[in-house]
Amino acid sequence: NRSQNATVMPVPSAFNDLGDAPLRDHVGWVWYQRKEIISSRHSDQRIYLRIDSANYYSIVYVNSIEVGRHIGGHIPFEFDITKQIHFGSENRLTVAINNTISWQTVPNADFNYLVQKDNISGVDRYPPGYFNMKGNFDFFHYAGLLRPVRLLFRPILFIDDFLINAQANGSLTYSFGLVGNAAYESIHVEAVDENDSLIYSNDKPTGSAKIDNAKLWWPRGLGEPTLYSITARVYGNGGSIIDEYRTTFGFRSVTFDNEKIYWNGRPFYCQGFGMHEEADIRGRAFDPVLMTKDLNLLEWTNANCYRTSHYPYAEERIFEGDRRGIAVIIETPAVGLKSFSDANAQLHAQMAEEMILRDRNHPSIFMWSLSNEPPDISSRDTQIYPDSRRSSQISQCAGHSHHCRLWPFPSPTTITRLIY
Repeated sequence: NRSQNATVMPVPSAFNDLGDAPLRDHVGWVWYQRKEIISSRHSDQRIYLRIDSANYYSIVYVNSIEVGRHIGGHIPFEFDITKQIHFGSENRLTVAINNTISWQTVPNADFNYLVQKDNISGVDRYPPGYFNMKGNFDFFHYAGLLRPVRLLFRPILFIDDFLINAQANGSLTYSFGLVGNAAYESIHVEAVDENDSLIYSNDKPTGSAKIDNAKLWWPRGLGEPTLYSITARVYGNGGSIIDEYRTTFGFRSVTFDNEKIYWNGRPFYCQGFGMHEEADIRGRAFDPVLMTKDLNLLEWTNANCYRTSHYPYAEERIFEGDRRGIAVIIETPAVGLKSFSDANAQLHAQMAEEMILRDRNHPSIFMWSLSNEPPDISSRDTQIYPDSRRSSQISQCAGHSHHCRLWPFPSPTTITRLIY
């Protein structure tokens, strides 16, 4: 049934700036709902609902059946909704979002129910259930469906978990998995340069090679951000394509010592900004026009780098960094953490893993920032991250200081659940 206070809400957007003060300051549940007719011609496919960002806690329903839940904003998630779809007729898609944050969430907030009686009359000063929520950060807590929501139509057998590692010495490795039990005849993988000239091919889901005279990916000011493309195809009977996956990559290596970061062996200085992905009316919603203007201004200042303070930015922006030669420090939503229970540590680890799985193939990303602006640094922090001599790094910046501590991070070919 339609809620009495229902309104039209564009997606993507933050709901906070599209109404009056009560909507702006609303804390609790909001419900997004729309109807979609899905043609019966898709009945031989697998249907996924992908949400690029929902802040903060989400429950997803299809035709009134719960299909999944997700904690945390800024990172995409998806659910297989094939079994819940009514092909050839109308389907109701519902996303319930709760923007409440507390000491049990990442990021943290003070959340307190206020109960106080007047000293003279004994009357309650606050109505039942009255609470106060204040985030432990200095920016507005925008909420809602902040990035696009998509229906994905996939074949019964499809390519997933594609990983590519291309280094400055020309080494190239890749791997991917197949989801589904359908039979297939063959696999073919090929990589091409910026002129679509073939540089590598293989017929397996894993492979490695040494590419001679590979053109390197450089940040602005050091060289050209040369991008290559790799395509994987799965073929069925008669040579028909069952699925195809295509992405870009760049050959580059990042190393560091006690004094400098080196990009492809040359000293690299991150000259840029900590940014925010927000604007008037849109809040923190993705807007390609705003993104383009933002990055144009960044280039106008002659910057070559930025940090995604204080959360992972949209995938489209990271791809633009790849294309433009803008280096990126990408950050988890763990800003201003004062409470770090074991449950919070596991939630933080999940968010870090989701972020790395999404962005591990981008040549522009050279550092994973796991937290920012903590109120204090404890000795326990030094035990969080394992020793490694790999070239990728994780940073944790204390407060607004320009001095960051660096930890080596496991190889980008290995996603490790962090142990706290």
